[in-house]
Amino acid sequence: MELSWTTSESELRWPWLALLLVVVVVALLVGWLRVWRRRHPAGASYVAHAARLRSLPRYRALVQQRRVLGGLGSVAALVACAGGIVLGGRVQETQTMDRDESARDIMLCLDASGSTAPWNVEVIEELRDIVQGLQGERIGLTVWNNAALTKFPLTDDYAFVLDRLAEAERAFDGWSEIYPSEEFEDYTVGTWSESRDAQSSLVADGLVSCVQRFDRIEEDRGRALVLATDGEQRGVGVYDLREAATYAAEDGVVVHVIANPGEPDKDGDIDGLQAVASETGGSFSQLGTGGSAADVVDEINDLEAAKIERPPLVQTLDQPRWGQVVAGIGVGLLVLVWIGQGLLTLAGRRRSP
Repeated sequence: MELSWTTSESELRWPWLALLLVVVVVALLVGWLRVWRRRHPAGASYVAHAARLRSLPRYRALVQQRRVLGGLGSVAALVACAGGIVLGGRVQETQTMDRDESARDIMLCLDASGSTAPWNVEVIEELRDIVQGLQGERIGLTVWNNAALTKFPLTDDYAFVLDRLAEAERAFDGWSEIYPSEEFEDYTVGTWSESRDAQSSLVADGLVSCVQRFDRIEEDRGRALVLATDGEQRGVGVYDLREAATYAAEDGVVVHVIANPGEPDKDGDIDGLQAVASETGGSFSQLGTGGSAADVVDEINDLEAAKIERPPLVQTLDQPRWGQVVAGIGVGLLVLVWIGQGLLTLAGRRRSP
């Protein structure tokens, strides 16, 4: 899926509140200026010969300090108020995402029978390489023996997919013909049906079951299936490989076969697996021959993907950062002014006899 974000200009969510706060601040300033400009403030005391006091250098220095600190304090307070006004108005930014989605689904189809288990750790490494080479496709995993089990349905959460493949790798790493690990038995439970006890590794039925795991059948989507098996079938299933290939082709599913290097050389139906890949337009490779994962990724990327038109995704986000910065600067300046006043007061007291 290709995501394209466009961002509109920032605007206030509550402009009326910002305007109200501005009016309040201006009214307070006007009231304060009127009081400050009064020539005869209430409660004032008059002192004779004050001109001599005003001419003293010490008096002038103190007046100048007070004016500077008062001016800085006023500026700091106004800056803090401006930040508060911006925060009160709630600056917001609207982002629009145009979603260009490629409709392409990939089902990983893993043979969990005893003949393939010794090589499935390597198979899963190949599957991981395939997943890491893709981008935007939905991916699912189905494991099977004489019955099929969906480990996870089609999803585009690649972190989840890789976690589940790591889980599968740990399970098959615990395989043993005599004493399989509990993790292996727990992972493969459900892939063996006791009602079909005499049969195992039903390749064609497993393939058909994986094809049936594709959803949104009514949509025009590109569909590919990665079939990892040795091709050895013990017993007679509902389908044979030729019928399974036809079933997949009719559903528009391209089958890529990855055969492990063990049993295919003995009892595996290599010709049948190659025929499946050929009839569905897929590829055939053997594990350990090199390039199988890369070849599958290239084939999947060449698979035509329909484009799904989706309405744009619109989201509105608060952007309080500038208001916080401005308010923080104002508060910081006020703190510095108060510290300066305190230091000057202490210094003045030390000078007094």
